[in-house]
Amino acid sequence: MILAINAESAAFADQSIIRKQSIQLSVGDSLIVQSDRSNLQRVFLEGNLSSANLTRPVQYPTNKFALTVFNPGTYEIRFLFDDSNDYKVNLHVQTVDGGVTNSTTYYLSGGPFELDVNAAFVYRPSSHPSIASSLSPWDNFVNWVGKFGQAFPFWVKLLYLALAVQFFGVGGLWIRRQTSRRESSAQRLDLGDKIFLWLDVTYKYLLVSFLAIIMIMGGELLILFLLRFMFLASIELLSLWDLFVAGFAVGVVIITYLVRFTLEKVFDLKPIEDD
Repeated sequence: MILAINAESAAFADQSIIRKQSIQLSVGDSLIVQSDRSNLQRVFLEGNLSSANLTRPVQYPTNKFALTVFNPGTYEIRFLFDDSNDYKVNLHVQTVDGGVTNSTTYYLSGGPFELDVNAAFVYRPSSHPSIASSLSPWDNFVNWVGKFGQAFPFWVKLLYLALAVQFFGVGGLWIRRQTSRRESSAQRLDLGDKIFLWLDVTYKYLLVSFLAIIMIMGGELLILFLLRFMFLASIELLSLWDLFVAGFAVGVVIITYLVRFTLEKVFDLKPIEDD
């Protein structure tokens, strides 16, 4: 019986005590685990080590381990202690300004001890609310145009730019020739007629751009359809992004046509055609 009791006591003494703790820290804080004896046998750390600064003693066992993290992240740390005498293990957080928080102390009368810590590093909330600088109406308009332009693929922007250079360049030369040719006649172009002609050029430019976009998208859709259903290629079909571009193109064409129709029928701004 004495031998059985001694064997049970020895087995209980060899059994490691395990404690788990979760801590939330701010980026820049230090997690410190310290013992009153040099009995820290091993440290296992899992996390983004490229964003952390940790204690690297010359040899184990040691009595202290510190971890400082500079980017948000979660770290799993396992500490293994062992000593035949009684000892204390203290876990605390040292903030950037030198303060100490979340202090916890473990007392053991001897034997192995395992401490598992889940440390989550997050950004420190700002104590001073930031006041956004007021933007002028022009800055707001520029920001809106920039965000709106991000919704269009590069090839659509390039298509609009190329056709704009062609239409407005040729249209400007044509309107200038018409103006100079009618300077001495009774059918001279006034400001309203010039506005209508420029609007007509804009309408034709937007209409041609819309037709070009539809043709390109139709060809893309046909190619993807053939690749997917004839050659069993796993390729996505027309995306909602392209549908938004097509909807925008047809929308501006309709709006421009309605304005042009209003100027022609209501205000009679269409120039008189030559015989």
